[in-house]
Amino acid sequence: MKILVMCGGRGRRLGKLTDRVPKPLVCLNGKTILELKIEEYLRQGCRDFIFCTGYRGDLIREAVRRYEDRIDAVFSDAGEESGILERLCQARELFDDQVFMTYGDTFTNLSLTRLFAFHEEGGHEATLVTASIQNPFGLVEFDGRNRVTSFREKPVLKYYIGHAVIRKSALRFVPDEIRRMRDGEGLVAFFKILMAMEKLGAYEHTGLEISFNTPDELKMAEEKLCQFYTMSEVEDGLEG
Repeated sequence: MKILVMCGGRGRRLGKLTDRVPKPLVCLNGKTILELKIEEYLRQGCRDFIFCTGYRGDLIREAVRRYEDRIDAVFSDAGEESGILERLCQARELFDDQVFMTYGDTFTNLSLTRLFAFHEEGGHEATLVTASIQNPFGLVEFDGRNRVTSFREKPVLKYYIGHAVIRKSALRFVPDEIRRMRDGEGLVAFFKILMAMEKLGAYEHTGLEISFNTPDELKMAEEKLCQFYTMSEVEDGLEG
């Protein structure tokens, strides 16, 4: 199965960090997040990549060229203003029956073997990858007469982490009016269509998950990544 990397976004909330480079080329502890992703997928035996470019796509191509002897890469450029769903639809001829789509500004140690097996067993048109987060607040719901109907103290919530396995056949359900929606709005609308048809699955990832949208979040992401690799080295040493 091919790896489709969405790397056309700019990441405006990162300010000056993305004035000259696209968000996937922002560095985490000396390596770009795109490099981290490619090397992780290579570690898992994946060599076939599709890169959906946009903002400063020339720099993405240059970065990928460093791996040309290790991966098979093709590119799809839908322009700087296209949303995620439009980029996916324009790249559909570059993959076969299905594809693993991943946002270029996220990094995980997700097991693709387990995810692909789960997706095949479920038989869904698409399978989202999720993670869990504990809400720090007590969530209250009430009716039109202000009577409390639900109170949940710091509930654990599931959220989408920017990875999905998508069958090419699922894209036939994409109407023109949502295909050209901006940013991720069209993709969410597409997932809701599949959900209503009971054709959307979810796979829970419990390992490392890193993403960032602001300079402060970038600092936290670097710390999280450093801790992860430190723990991995300790575990490898114990096993040795």
